[in-house]
Amino acid sequence: MYSKYRILRLIGQGQFGRVFCAAHCETGELVALKELDRQQFPTKLFLRELHFLVTLQHPNIVSCRGLEYDRTGRYLVMDYCPGGTLRDLMESQERLDLSQILKLITDVLLGLEYAHSHRVVHCDLKPENILLESQDEGWLARISDFGIARFVEEVGRTITNQGNTGSPAYMSPERFYGCHSYVSDIYSVGVILFELLVGQRPFSGVPGELMSAHLNQVVIIPDTVPLVLRSTISTALQKLPQRRFASAREMLKSIQIATKSLSEKLPSLFQLSDRYPHPYHGLTSKSYK
Repeated sequence: MYSKYRILRLIGQGQFGRVFCAAHCETGELVALKELDRQQFPTKLFLRELHFLVTLQHPNIVSCRGLEYDRTGRYLVMDYCPGGTLRDLMESQERLDLSQILKLITDVLLGLEYAHSHRVVHCDLKPENILLESQDEGWLARISDFGIARFVEEVGRTITNQGNTGSPAYMSPERFYGCHSYVSDIYSVGVILFELLVGQRPFSGVPGELMSAHLNQVVIIPDTVPLVLRSTISTALQKLPQRRFASAREMLKSIQIATKSLSEKLPSLFQLSDRYPHPYHGLTSKSYK
């Protein structure tokens, strides 16, 4: 037992520690306890993440409730999202239609816009760091894990023990050289959108191969992706930061335009019968022209 909370089960494990589902001993309220390894995640970085989470209070960002300590460790007490991660959803048998995909990306961009307005660059956006809650109208996506986030003022500076950590499959080209900016996060959202629509990431391989691909290879977007969304993905995944969307708000507007256009022209695509991860299987590119 950790102070006021009773551990129920392990729900996640990452580079810096474990995450448990726990219940408040008096109220029974479920929370997530994020344990951070002292060796992998020293106190200075632990307090950085706590600061980010306390500062960023938004429906599309996982909130921090406080801290818990015991003899063996320290824990962030966070909102519990019973829907699991976006990765869990992508690997499940649940059907995702186009409207749900665009809703999830909209949620991520809304949370990202808020974080950026508070000068915070996430630096590690990926499906594993997007948590889900079920609502009447579908899934609500919430950004989590600000463990390697940075303030925009820190761009170009090295943070002790932080280095260039991140997830190579979702990292922008400049991230491989230790550069961080708002549009680095935009690139990661572009990779996630590509994966949701296509069923796989634009590049694969070991870290070295991924680095080379993100730096040098042209992203090929299948014709099965609607033309209006191909334009959005292409802009988000530009190699040069200055050629991407200038902000999360700008990419969000592109998603909103695509949503409106597709719902009017191809309403059937918002009620797909095919199972994720290939929602456009069997349709031709001519359908989207």
